[in-house]
Amino acid sequence: MNKNSKLSGDYIAGFVDGEGCFALTFRKDTKYNVTNSKSREYYYWGVQFAIVLRSDDVHVLELIKEKIGCGSITYTKNGAQVRYSVQNTKDLLEKVVPFFRQYKLVAKKALDFDLWSQAVEILNKHKNGILNVQTGTRGFIKKELSKENIDELLKIRSQMLSYKSSRNKKFKWGS
Repeated sequence: MNKNSKLSGDYIAGFVDGEGCFALTFRKDTKYNVTNSKSREYYYWGVQFAIVLRSDDVHVLELIKEKIGCGSITYTKNGAQVRYSVQNTKDLLEKVVPFFRQYKLVAKKALDFDLWSQAVEILNKHKNGILNVQTGTRGFIKKELSKENIDELLKIRSQMLSYKSSRNKKFKWGS
């Protein structure tokens, strides 16, 4: 491929069918207050779109980034791999989701994308993606996810796992 060429949306969709990842991550943290023995639980949700390649193919990721219009490109510490990712929920909602609605995915990744885009919409309504559930203390988080949103995200994440290969669970950058 000519490094100066432009990529079509259909080419990118086909490329992402094989090499892309639509990720929905979940983490729960419990913070303990040693002075009063009370705890707070925090639930963190994250969404991202990523492609990981050998570093000698970085030009492909640069062209994809240019076409989609957002995201960042980073290298592993040893420089062997390069990663294009979009994690900003506004960019995901306004650029990535519409891109793949226009340029359709064909493989089972299309089903993964449909679920993932639902999660992007839920989390974009709550930009910080944090639910604060407290035990015995008062606190303040400006935007909270409802129990219904959490249940829906858990359902989406569970359904998405069936589309993930075991290879994806070993990425340097997490699941």
